[in-house]
Amino acid sequence: MKLFLRSVLCCAFLCAFFFSRLNAQDFLITSKNDTLKGEIKKQFIGFYRFKPEGTDSFNKIKLRETKEFFKAEKEINYLVKERPDKKSPDFLQRLVRGKIDLLEYYRQSGNNHVDIVWYASKQNGELLEVKSNRIFGSRSERKDNLYNLISDKPELLEKFKKDDSYSFDAVKDCIKSYNAN
Repeated sequence: MKLFLRSVLCCAFLCAFFFSRLNAQDFLITSKNDTLKGEIKKQFIGFYRFKPEGTDSFNKIKLRETKEFFKAEKEINYLVKERPDKKSPDFLQRLVRGKIDLLEYYRQSGNNHVDIVWYASKQNGELLEVKSNRIFGSRSERKDNLYNLISDKPELLEKFKKDDSYSFDAVKDCIKSYNAN
Protein backbone atom coordinates (compact mmCIF):
# COMPACT_ATOMS: atom_id res chain seq x y z
CA MET A 1 0.00 0.00 0.00
CA LYS A 2 2.82 2.41 0.91
CA LEU A 3 4.56 1.63 -2.37
CA PHE A 4 1.36 2.38 -4.27
CA LEU A 5 0.90 5.74 -2.51
CA ARG A 6 4.52 6.68 -3.17
CA SER A 7 4.10 5.80 -6.85
CA VAL A 8 0.94 7.87 -7.14
CA LEU A 9 2.59 10.86 -5.43
CA CYS A 10 5.67 10.52 -7.63
CA CYS A 11 3.54 10.44 -10.79
CA ALA A 12 1.53 13.46 -9.64
CA PHE A 13 4.71 15.41 -8.92
CA LEU A 14 6.25 14.54 -12.30
CA CYS A 15 3.06 15.42 -14.17
CA ALA A 16 2.83 18.77 -12.39
CA PHE A 17 6.49 19.46 -13.16
CA PHE A 18 6.22 18.66 -16.87
CA PHE A 19 2.89 20.41 -17.40
CA SER A 20 4.18 23.55 -15.68
CA ARG A 21 7.11 23.56 -18.13
CA LEU A 22 4.73 23.20 -21.10
CA ASN A 23 2.85 26.30 -19.98
CA ALA A 24 6.02 28.36 -19.60
CA GLN A 25 6.17 31.11 -22.15
CA ASP A 26 8.74 33.49 -23.58
CA PHE A 27 8.41 37.09 -22.52
CA LEU A 28 10.05 40.43 -23.16
CA ILE A 29 10.24 43.40 -20.79
CA THR A 30 10.43 46.73 -22.57
CA SER A 31 12.46 49.71 -21.40
CA LYS A 32 9.11 51.16 -20.21
CA ASN A 33 8.65 48.08 -17.94
CA ASP A 34 5.83 46.59 -20.04
CA THR A 35 5.85 42.78 -20.05
CA LEU A 36 4.94 41.24 -23.41
CA LYS A 37 4.30 37.52 -23.84
CA GLY A 38 5.06 35.83 -27.11
CA GLU A 39 7.71 33.80 -28.89
CA ILE A 40 11.44 34.50 -29.17
CA LYS A 41 13.75 33.06 -31.82
CA LYS A 42 17.48 33.48 -32.21
CA GLN A 43 18.64 34.21 -35.73
CA PHE A 44 21.73 32.62 -37.26
CA ILE A 45 23.61 35.94 -37.26
CA GLY A 46 23.17 36.34 -33.51
CA PHE A 47 20.27 38.72 -32.98
CA TYR A 48 16.88 37.81 -31.57
CA ARG A 49 13.38 38.20 -32.96
CA PHE A 50 10.15 38.49 -30.99
CA LYS A 51 6.58 37.70 -32.04
CA PRO A 52 4.06 39.11 -29.54
CA GLU A 53 0.99 37.02 -28.69
CA GLY A 54 -1.79 37.55 -31.19
CA THR A 55 0.45 38.65 -34.06
CA ASP A 56 1.82 36.81 -37.07
CA SER A 57 5.25 38.32 -37.60
CA PHE A 58 8.60 38.30 -35.85
CA ASN A 59 10.46 41.58 -35.37
CA LYS A 60 14.06 42.13 -34.39
CA ILE A 61 14.43 42.85 -30.67
CA LYS A 62 15.78 46.38 -30.40
CA LEU A 63 18.39 46.83 -27.68
CA ARG A 64 17.43 50.40 -26.87
CA GLU A 65 13.76 49.49 -26.39
CA THR A 66 14.31 46.33 -24.32
CA LYS A 67 15.23 45.74 -20.68
CA GLU A 68 15.31 41.93 -20.69
CA PHE A 69 13.78 38.81 -22.17
CA PHE A 70 13.28 35.22 -21.13
CA LYS A 71 13.46 32.20 -23.43
CA ALA A 72 11.28 29.62 -21.63
CA GLU A 73 12.28 26.54 -23.66
CA LYS A 74 15.91 26.81 -22.58
CA GLU A 75 15.20 28.75 -19.36
CA ILE A 76 17.58 31.50 -20.44
CA ASN A 77 17.27 35.08 -19.25
CA TYR A 78 18.99 37.91 -21.12
CA LEU A 79 19.40 41.44 -19.80
CA VAL A 80 20.27 44.47 -21.87
CA LYS A 81 23.27 46.05 -20.15
CA GLU A 82 26.07 48.40 -21.03
CA ARG A 83 29.40 46.70 -20.44
CA PRO A 84 32.07 48.82 -18.69
CA ASP A 85 34.37 48.80 -21.74
CA LYS A 86 31.67 49.67 -24.29
CA LYS A 87 29.42 52.64 -25.02
CA SER A 88 26.47 50.69 -26.40
CA PRO A 89 24.39 47.98 -24.68
CA ASP A 90 24.56 44.25 -25.36
CA PHE A 91 22.50 41.18 -24.50
CA LEU A 92 24.09 39.53 -21.47
CA GLN A 93 22.88 36.15 -20.28
CA ARG A 94 22.08 36.01 -16.57
CA LEU A 95 23.79 32.91 -15.19
CA VAL A 96 23.05 33.53 -11.50
CA ARG A 97 20.33 35.70 -9.98
CA GLY A 98 20.48 36.98 -6.42
CA LYS A 99 22.13 39.61 -4.25
CA ILE A 100 24.94 39.34 -6.76
CA ASP A 101 23.93 38.71 -10.38
CA LEU A 102 26.40 36.93 -12.64
CA LEU A 103 26.11 37.84 -16.33
CA GLU A 104 27.87 36.45 -19.37
CA TYR A 105 28.91 38.16 -22.58
CA TYR A 106 29.53 35.57 -25.29
CA ARG A 107 30.75 36.33 -28.78
CA GLN A 108 31.95 33.97 -31.47
CA SER A 109 34.11 35.43 -34.19
CA GLY A 110 36.07 34.10 -37.15
CA ASN A 111 38.29 31.03 -36.91
CA ASN A 112 36.02 29.59 -34.19
CA HIS A 113 37.35 32.06 -31.63
CA VAL A 114 35.01 32.61 -28.68
CA ASP A 115 35.18 35.49 -26.22
CA ILE A 116 33.58 34.83 -22.85
CA VAL A 117 33.47 37.59 -20.28
CA TRP A 118 31.65 37.34 -16.96
CA TYR A 119 30.38 40.42 -15.17
CA ALA A 120 28.92 40.65 -11.70
CA SER A 121 26.60 43.25 -10.30
CA LYS A 122 25.67 43.63 -6.66
CA GLN A 123 22.08 44.70 -6.04
CA ASN A 124 21.74 46.03 -9.59
CA GLY A 125 24.82 48.25 -9.25
CA GLU A 126 27.57 48.73 -11.80
CA LEU A 127 28.87 45.80 -13.81
CA LEU A 128 32.31 44.60 -12.82
CA GLU A 129 34.36 42.18 -14.90
CA VAL A 130 35.12 39.13 -12.74
CA LYS A 131 36.23 36.41 -15.18
CA SER A 132 37.29 36.15 -18.81
CA ASN A 133 38.97 33.83 -21.27
CA ARG A 134 40.61 36.80 -23.03
CA ILE A 135 44.34 37.30 -22.78
CA PHE A 136 43.91 41.07 -22.51
CA GLY A 137 43.08 42.71 -19.21
CA SER A 138 44.33 42.11 -15.73
CA ARG A 139 43.45 38.86 -13.98
CA SER A 140 44.34 40.40 -10.63
CA GLU A 141 41.94 43.29 -11.33
CA ARG A 142 39.14 40.83 -12.07
CA LYS A 143 39.93 38.94 -8.86
CA ASP A 144 39.91 42.18 -6.88
CA ASN A 145 36.50 43.01 -8.33
CA LEU A 146 35.10 39.71 -7.09
CA TYR A 147 36.82 40.03 -3.72
CA ASN A 148 35.26 43.47 -3.25
CA LEU A 149 31.82 42.14 -4.11
CA ILE A 150 31.99 39.36 -1.51
CA SER A 151 34.05 41.26 1.10
CA ASP A 152 31.04 41.73 3.40
CA LYS A 153 31.13 37.95 3.99
CA PRO A 154 34.70 37.50 5.32
CA GLU A 155 34.39 33.73 5.83
CA LEU A 156 33.45 33.22 2.18
CA LEU A 157 36.18 35.59 1.02
CA GLU A 158 38.83 33.72 3.04
CA LYS A 159 37.58 30.34 1.84
CA PHE A 160 37.65 31.50 -1.78
CA LYS A 161 41.18 32.91 -1.40
CA LYS A 162 42.35 29.78 0.40
CA ASP A 163 40.98 27.46 -2.31
CA ASP A 164 43.10 29.43 -4.78
CA SER A 165 41.01 28.38 -7.77
CA TYR A 166 39.80 31.04 -10.14
CA SER A 167 38.11 28.88 -12.75
CA PHE A 168 34.73 29.72 -14.25
CA ASP A 169 33.11 27.06 -12.05
CA ALA A 170 34.82 28.37 -8.90
CA VAL A 171 33.62 31.93 -9.58
CA LYS A 172 30.07 30.74 -10.23
CA ASP A 173 30.04 28.58 -7.09
CA CYS A 174 31.39 31.46 -5.01
CA ILE A 175 28.59 33.78 -6.17
CA LYS A 176 25.98 31.08 -5.59
CA SER A 177 27.34 30.58 -2.06
CA TYR A 178 27.21 34.32 -1.43
CA ASN A 179 23.59 34.48 -2.58
CA ALA A 180 22.59 31.42 -0.52
CA ASN A 181 23.63 32.93 2.82
